[in-house]
Amino acid sequence: MSIRPFLAALLLTSGLASACASAAPPAAVTTPATSAAPRPAATTDRQRWLEMFARGYFPGRSGQVFVIPREGDVITDRSPMYAFMHGSPWEYDVHIPLLIYGPGLVTAGDYPRAATQQDVAPTLAALMGARMPPTVSGRALTEAMRAGAPRPRVVVLIALDGMRADYFDKYADVLPTLTRLRKEGAWFRNTRINYLPTLTSVGHATIGTGADPAVHGLAANNLFNRATGRPQEAYAGLDPGEMMALTLADVWNLTTDGRAIIVGQGGAIRATAGLLGHGACLVGARPVIAASYATRDAGWETNPRCYRLPDYLKSINGRTFWEAAGGTWMTHAIANPGAFRASSVFQRFEGEALAAVATNEAFGADDITDLLMVNTKGPDYVGHAYGPDSPEMRAEMVELDRQISRLLDILTPKAGPNGLVVALTADHGMPGEPPPGRRIYLEDIIERIHARFDPQDKKVVTYYGDAANNQVFLDTERLRSLGFTLKDVATMLEGEPYFVAAFTEDEVRAARR
Repeated sequence: MSIRPFLAALLLTSGLASACASAAPPAAVTTPATSAAPRPAATTDRQRWLEMFARGYFPGRSGQVFVIPREGDVITDRSPMYAFMHGSPWEYDVHIPLLIYGPGLVTAGDYPRAATQQDVAPTLAALMGARMPPTVSGRALTEAMRAGAPRPRVVVLIALDGMRADYFDKYADVLPTLTRLRKEGAWFRNTRINYLPTLTSVGHATIGTGADPAVHGLAANNLFNRATGRPQEAYAGLDPGEMMALTLADVWNLTTDGRAIIVGQGGAIRATAGLLGHGACLVGARPVIAASYATRDAGWETNPRCYRLPDYLKSINGRTFWEAAGGTWMTHAIANPGAFRASSVFQRFEGEALAAVATNEAFGADDITDLLMVNTKGPDYVGHAYGPDSPEMRAEMVELDRQISRLLDILTPKAGPNGLVVALTADHGMPGEPPPGRRIYLEDIIERIHARFDPQDKKVVTYYGDAANNQVFLDTERLRSLGFTLKDVATMLEGEPYFVAAFTEDEVRAARR
């Protein structure tokens, strides 16, 4: 692989970058054609949503129609693993935590100034003495940095997947470690996501690069590849090549010529790669450690062209953990690689692997700052299955806090006095339980589109299989041949009771500044 992702990102800066400066679902829930009509979207709301989609738009990867679900509604599929689904511009999806902890390096306090995910990478870069590329749209949060402070020996970035900001208050009684870090660190209470959709691959790449999605190129967890005619996951084949901007880890890898210890670990490749970047699949870079959870065998996997996977992680397998729990958790069956993820037992498994990394790698052994980039996937999977207000989420928070405490106990002595910085944030939030009749299913929406525009062959929708994308992929040529336009589809969807706005690809493109 060449350095094309970086060069492309630099070229995009003047164009695309200018867009910015489960338990089973409740019974008897159906698509409600008779639900109360949504509140009409105010012009200011519509413009804000349109600009958020524009900031997240990438040609060839984004859809053709973009939708905003009604506040409180849950658009999802019928899988019991996804009874709750994020992706919207509402407060429960966009208000996320941002906490930077660093005794002797960071000034503790409650900071009211607005912050975004794009601010994380440049802030950590400033603390480390790294220079980020011009693809970055965020700012260094210098108000929390101590003047004249030494460089940290270890920097840890933890993306708490699906962690709403209000979890820090809601579950404070079972979060002693996170509560202490919040008290002793810099808490940016007005941190919000400023693009759409709000989901994992997009959020982690934004956190890792400091760039807008319109620049770094991650526009959806799953997209429709028009060249192959098939849906495609982010980082298909564990390939980080679709990321079009450098991450902080990439910059530090090149800056230190691979002398820094750089590790990325997470519950899915769409999280790990977004934080970590390209590894040795970048010209002039060295291999770094990358491990992401593999649902095929409940172990850890990597792409050996770009990264390396240490032997000590290869022996840590999820099966050991669910078997030790008797195959159940809080009455839920978890004895398979998929269901296992929606349990605090999975968080224990992630924590065990993280502790192994922290113990076996020589973090803080010299004056070169080492980087540990972590995704904790547990809150996301538990939230998808059981919701943010469930007993299951409380149990997940207990385990999450315990494992973060365990990690800090290992790294703090390695980093030494004034040597550790920990940044915690999230990729997105999670909606709560919707009112009765307001859990809407993708299959029913697709059927309604086809009934209106392609009732005979039902081929005009090429992909609408990921509700969090809030994007519908359409066969535009077929639509045109049937005598319709994208605007016709958007107008029809906006008239449905579960959407408050819908935009065409042309409208989103035009909203780029």
